Amino acid sequence: MSTNVESWGDIASLGAIYPFPGIEWALAIVAVLIWLAWHCWQIRSENAEYDAALRHYREVGLDKALDHRGNHDGMTGGR
Repeated sequence: MSTNVESWGDIASLGAIYPFPGIEWALAIVAVLIWLAWHCWQIRSENAEYDAALRHYREVGLDKALDHRGNHDGMTGGR
């Protein structure tokens, strides 16, 4: 890859030697908008997951939903 610079004698007259100079602010604004959109999507996704968990807890009952021993048939398991 080449910068097409023949001499480094007058560096001030070169300007930018990278692609698309001058659009840094536009790219920063686009990045912030994408970041905010991701946060909105994440909040909606987490709220949907939370609502699904609440529906599940209401359907099967909190004790069965939180039973980690696998006793889902209504037996107390010796309690």
